[in-house]
Amino acid sequence: MLHVRALTGIAALLVAFGGAASAQTTATTINVISLPSDTAGTLYYANDLGYFKAAGLDVKITDMTASPPIVAAVAGGGGDIGFSVVTSTAVAHEKGIPVRFIAPGAMWVTANGTAQLVVAKDSTLQSGASFNGKTIAVTGLADLTYYGTVAWLERSGGDASTVKWLELSFPEMAAAVANHRVDAAMIAEPFLEAAKPQVKFVAPVDDAVAPRFMSTGWIATDAWIKSHPVEAAKFADVMKRASIWANAHQKESAQILLAHTRITPETAATMSRVEYATALDPKQIQPSIDVAAKYSKTPLRVTPATELIWRPGQP
Repeated sequence: MLHVRALTGIAALLVAFGGAASAQTTATTINVISLPSDTAGTLYYANDLGYFKAAGLDVKITDMTASPPIVAAVAGGGGDIGFSVVTSTAVAHEKGIPVRFIAPGAMWVTANGTAQLVVAKDSTLQSGASFNGKTIAVTGLADLTYYGTVAWLERSGGDASTVKWLELSFPEMAAAVANHRVDAAMIAEPFLEAAKPQVKFVAPVDDAVAPRFMSTGWIATDAWIKSHPVEAAKFADVMKRASIWANAHQKESAQILLAHTRITPETAATMSRVEYATALDPKQIQPSIDVAAKYSKTPLRVTPATELIWRPGQP
């Protein structure tokens, strides 16, 4: 996407990296597993804008459809780094899977409303209690789509134990709701905006977790981090740069997102955009861990967020 690169000033970027691109002779290959969504957008921005190349990293991207399988793939050696919802990583950590965040992802911010519980246009479901006994689609039962929805149901008078949960990918959800295969679904951008003609919004249920928190990030195993500390640090630095750029350039980033999520230009132009975190802040990570511990189907310790964070210089 050369027109986007021109807009963002690759020449200035190379200066910022101190000429690293010209001096680099051999790039280190890193295999990254992502979920093609706005929340994971910084990976695509950094790659398309040449940030990784300038840092001496050759990033190979594989897309998957949900966070828990990505965590499993990274843990099993199917990728070096992966995109993960905080709750999925917290659950994996408590199961003894040695994964930690090396870079931040997206923030949940109440004002943005980038994820919503939705129902069919002709549905009368609205309050938490009205969903008792109904079927709700989420991307995973160890995922924020599940925990956030349960938290909202319980807060608004519903009984989550009566709900039937169906795991679907975001691209499948709108049709499932519209065709009444499920009564509701928790959908995030950019799929949320694309679903508007088929569904109506009920609530931004993640507000029940906290009004502002880090919902996603980028993980690696302790073994990979130990053997690739330089690459992990470079990746973290690049993602911070991409987050800062994306927060200030939503119009340009939307054009890059088009190529990686198969959304339409109309959707890209009108969808609510996420805010990206620029640091791994334990206070912003803890709310997701707390809600997972409270509503997990299996006993889950309230893990201190610091246990899930790696920083350059740590073993």
